[in-house]
Amino acid sequence: MFSSVRSIRFLLLPGLCLTLSGCLISPLATRTAAFSTAATATVTQTTNAYQLVNQAYYDAHLAELVNDYDPKTFKPSEIKPYLPEKDLAVRTEVLNGLRQYATMLAEVSGNQPVTDLETQVKASGAALVKLQQDDFKNLKITPAEQNLAVTAITILGNVLIEHDRARALPGILDKMDKPIHDICTILQSDIGTADKPGLANALHLEYDNQIAEEQRFIEKSGASLSADQRRTEIESLVKLVTAQQQADKTLAATAKSLASLAAAHAALTATKTQKDAPAFKVQLAELVLDAQTINGFYQSSSK
Repeated sequence: MFSSVRSIRFLLLPGLCLTLSGCLISPLATRTAAFSTAATATVTQTTNAYQLVNQAYYDAHLAELVNDYDPKTFKPSEIKPYLPEKDLAVRTEVLNGLRQYATMLAEVSGNQPVTDLETQVKASGAALVKLQQDDFKNLKITPAEQNLAVTAITILGNVLIEHDRARALPGILDKMDKPIHDICTILQSDIGTADKPGLANALHLEYDNQIAEEQRFIEKSGASLSADQRRTEIESLVKLVTAQQQADKTLAATAKSLASLAAAHAALTATKTQKDAPAFKVQLAELVLDAQTINGFYQSSSK
């Protein structure tokens, strides 16, 4: 399970060390580059969260099919991901926009010439400004949040398209602070919690389905199973319960990391004229820790 996320390798700390090596042009630029590295890791983990939801939903349907297989009624077309392709694409586009924003910050905070990454950044911005409220209707958010999403995403898209250089860095941070906060808040609402509407709740319920299916299979086939087969099925049941608990923690940590991302960006913005930034360092450390925590959950799920 979750083969799409098992291969992740957490490279945040080495990258962070490089950005803090003192080769950047100002304290603000150094802090911005460090934020960029941490934000990129957080966005990557959030992208994986959506993949986690889809894979779990697919596995639930697959387990049901195995236990209730009937060649007369079997319809492969009914096995579908929880998130339709279009809805997943919207979320991915938003997250890619955040990732490209982090990339842009790293570039404009340095003293290097424009690279080919500028093309990718602007392309992402162009895709974002095309999104309309209707594109967000199937996210687990309210109509008001859908409208807020369009406003924030449009600002982000335009900033990516403009792609100003280093002298505009303080202005970019000021302009983007509220949109970043709004985007992170909307993504948190979309994820929700294990016991409230959202992707986390949907995933929890799908695990409930898998657990129920496994229990039913054991009860239905108990007499025909050998001792070793029964032990194997019981072990599978325990693994499902453990995986459900792990997924709940993973998505809760993902939502928390989005809050940390917004807080770190706000703290960074507040340091525009500061030589030292103790408050930002605290927020950055929390963002790094959150990303490490999520990665640890994913690594545990692959064992």
